[in-house]
Amino acid sequence: MKNINIKREHYDMLKELTDKQAGEFVKGVCAYAFEGKPFLTKDRYLKGLFMYAKRALDVSEMNSVNGKKGADKLAENKRRNKTVGVLVGSVIMPRAIKKENADGE
Repeated sequence: MKNINIKREHYDMLKELTDKQAGEFVKGVCAYAFEGKPFLTKDRYLKGLFMYAKRALDVSEMNSVNGKKGADKLAENKRRNKTVGVLVGSVIMPRAIKKENADGE
């Protein structure tokens, strides 16, 4: 699930836009963020604002992708260590039991 965080600076910027510009901008940013659609407008000011928003969205997406890679690698390492631990434990335990039986008999 994607999230868009609205900061005070975003709100201040949106207040300066006309209702038509604000609607076009918000719809364009959402279409880009959630559907990957390019932002198409004739308004040069909105194009500039979108480039700023796009950069932030792209960085956020890249951070998410990289975080998932790190989490997957960590999970794989945990699975690998758990498997080795069980393997080692099952090999060591029978030897210890055999030694106890040999000493006790």
